[in-house]
Amino acid sequence: MRQLEVALIGAGLIARMHLEAWIDAGASVRVHSQDGRAQDLADEFGAKAVDSLADALDGADAVDICSPTGTHRDIALAAIAEGVAVVCEKPLAADVAEAEEIVGAAEQAGVPVYPAHDIRFAPAFARLHELVAEGRLGAGTVARFTVAGYHPRPWTGHASAESGGILTDQMLHGVDIAYWLFGDVVRVHAHYQGEIAAPAPEGTAAVGTAVLTHATGALSQVVSRWTPTPQPPIRVAFHVSGTGGTIAHDSEWPQEIKVSGGPAGTLGYYGESPFFAEIREFATALRGGPEPRLVSRDALAAVRITQAAAQSAWTSRAVELPVKGATA
Repeated sequence: MRQLEVALIGAGLIARMHLEAWIDAGASVRVHSQDGRAQDLADEFGAKAVDSLADALDGADAVDICSPTGTHRDIALAAIAEGVAVVCEKPLAADVAEAEEIVGAAEQAGVPVYPAHDIRFAPAFARLHELVAEGRLGAGTVARFTVAGYHPRPWTGHASAESGGILTDQMLHGVDIAYWLFGDVVRVHAHYQGEIAAPAPEGTAAVGTAVLTHATGALSQVVSRWTPTPQPPIRVAFHVSGTGGTIAHDSEWPQEIKVSGGPAGTLGYYGESPFFAEIREFATALRGGPEPRLVSRDALAAVRITQAAAQSAWTSRAVELPVKGATA
């Protein structure tokens, strides 16, 4: 099996998770970050730190962009110009125009773009997709997706309500699942409630809600919450119903593995990390295997929908989204 050369850009929490997953997938990783933390992260995992983006991209098979959203466009375009495949943490770009630019450049160059939307790789959500694809839930589908987590102030503290705030960041998880299950979204009606100021102060909380109307007739409600305290660190849930039945999941249900005695006193979830499954699937594709479940069109669709949600919340009006190829 050929060893992949991966340029990891960023040295924060997500970069750490991706680095561990790339190493597990057998890749050789060089780390670059503008914040001075690359060397410490590389040393921890036996990787290599490099001083510049050019050094990171030189000879790389793929770049994994785990830096703040505002940096994604320039890094992705630099990689595409060098023929380097792009893996990018969500969202792909800060707005639709930048996302379209990245996807257009990649298609013209024949370079793959794989968005890192990790929730698709969580076992419960993967099983939900199988059931929907098999038609097991029948018609008239109505769904609710919930994601809640501690407000990541160093990462998104400068995302104002007008820019979308939680709607263009954390809500993308639920939006992506809804799009994956039910296809194109033709109408978005969203609401934002929470801290308006940017940067966000300590203890910030926010709630975003969006109702998505799909071209298939399915309806999805996506609810996202930034909580002011770090416990629980993340919660994901869904409730999906159709004429054939209902399926539900909540990561807060008592499904943890508890260990008493000895040094292991924390809770853990059974099953493989979504990050490991995600990176392994990307690595397989980069080695010539089948196309992964996430490609550039998925990243672009998610940005379009979340940007429409931001517009809807700011104007208090529903936003219509044209579907390419659809007739009036």
